[in-house]
Formats: sequence, structure tokens, C-alpha cells
Amino acid sequence: MSNIAVIVDLETEGLDSNQHQIIEIGAIKVDLDTGEVLDEFQTFSLPEEYYEYDEDDEEYDEEEARCYDKYVLDIEIQVLTGITSEMLEGAPHNQEAVNAFFEFAQDYTIWAYNAGFDSKFLNNYTEEFRPLRDVLTIARRAFPTLPNHKLVTVADYLNISTEGSHRAIADCLMAKEVLVQGLKIFSGHPELLPHDFKIKDFKPNINGIFFGKTLVFTGVLHTMRRDVAADHASKYGFKIGATVGKNTDYLVVGTQILSSLAGHDKSTKHRTAEQLIESGLDIKIITENDFLEMIKN
Repeated sequence: MSNIAVIVDLETEGLDSNQHQIIEIGAIKVDLDTGEVLDEFQTFSLPEEYYEYDEDDEEYDEEEARCYDKYVLDIEIQVLTGITSEMLEGAPHNQEAVNAFFEFAQDYTIWAYNAGFDSKFLNNYTEEFRPLRDVLTIARRAFPTLPNHKLVTVADYLNISTEGSHRAIADCLMAKEVLVQGLKIFSGHPELLPHDFKIKDFKPNINGIFFGKTLVFTGVLHTMRRDVAADHASKYGFKIGATVGKNTDYLVVGTQILSSLAGHDKSTKHRTAEQLIESGLDIKIITENDFLEMIKN
């Protein structure tokens, strides 16, 4: 089965997702095994209007209102990105643009370079939080000797074209090459891959059949990455736990890496779960296959 994912990049009018808005979304659908780009998505986005006028107000001036209603992009952003105010005219507002992007992304894993930045902007417009995996994390682990891990720095190091940088599709294509080459370094050694696993990214679905239950992972999963498994589990209502404790209901045990067990035959989470079970707590220790069967059924 092909390893298909989506890589997204945003251009924005500033760095603060609470104050600034999106001006461009670009994304590509990629087969990560071959590096082939399967599909592409791009849209400009017009930030919401900042000024509202009451035509019944005595001080209402139609000419002034028209002047302020025309969106003007900060000149520094225009110089950095090459995007002009005129290019944004008639473009969908952020909510519509983000909805269109998520329709393109479907249920595929979404990657971004410095994903925390893009995630904050995108998830301003979603009721269901969509976790993004970070290409930057892969770059730092795969190419540790670089002076910094800005996208253009890593691209230069890997002889990837940086033409058109700071435009969404161009940055997606650069990020794709960094990701594909980085993943090749970890080929055959999934235990070395950074999990890029943030518990807060996965919010339990209150309508899921396991809502109210907490699930914890330990070890390497082989049928899917741990973040994908956590995404599945949260959609079925599970709260994802970072450690095993009194509130844990399930521990999913993957393959253990001997070098990380410090001389033990089981992980710390596994041993803690067994101790809590002995003390009378009802914690179910299950395999990866058990987990897959449980959510399938």
C-alpha cells in the first residue's frame, strides 16, 4: 500500500494566529515511498474585513467605507512572499479556504515544516482539531550537524531548489524533498524516528464509544505510526495518556527496543501497569493487533 500523505504550507500576514490571518494555502498530496506528487491544492485567502460601518449612522461616509473595505497587505509581507493585495482580491475568506484545504487533505496524515505554526492558523477554523506532523523534527534528527534547520538551509544542504521560497507550493515541494530524504535515513529503523507525538493534539471524540476511557501506547507499532494510532483512538473517544497511572484503562504494547529498556524485558509503562493491576486496578494490557481489532469492531 502506498504511503500517501499531504504536505501543507501557509503564507500569512503575520506570525500571531490570534491577530493575523492566512493569505495563501498550498498543499501537495505525495507518495512518500516514491516522492511522487499525486495532486496539488492552492488558494489565496482574503483576511476578514476589519471595519464594519452602519449606514444609518449620521457619520457614515460611503467613500471612506469603500476605501477602508479594500484590504491592503503589509508591504513587508508583499516583499517577502511576492503576494500583492491585488492577488487577494476576490479570494475566499479564511474559513472557506481552510475548509477547502481539509476537503483536499481528507483523512491523510498532514505534514508541515514547523507544523506548530501552520497548525495554530488552520485549527482556528476547525471544530475538530487536526494534528499536523512536523517535517522540521525529521530534519533536525536526520541532519543534526547543520548550523540551523530553516527550510532553505536544509534544502541548500540537500541540493534542493529554493526557487520561489516563501510561496506556499514552492515551500511544500522543498519540504517534501526534505521529508522523503530524511525518512530514507530511518528506513528499516522505525525506532529511531521521532514520534512527533503531542498528547494535547488528540482530543477525545465525545460521541466515541470509548469516551471516558484513557489509552496509553508503549513500544514501536508496525501497522501504523503512533500518532496515526492516537488519531484513530481519539476519534473513537479515547483520551490519550502520556504515562500509565490510576486513570489508565488500556495499555497498547508494541515491539520493545532492547537498547531502551535499561536491562529490563519490559518498558517502564508496561511494568507500571502490571504493578497497578496487582494492586487491584482494572488496566487491560493489549497488543497492537488487539487494539486494531477493538477499534475495527
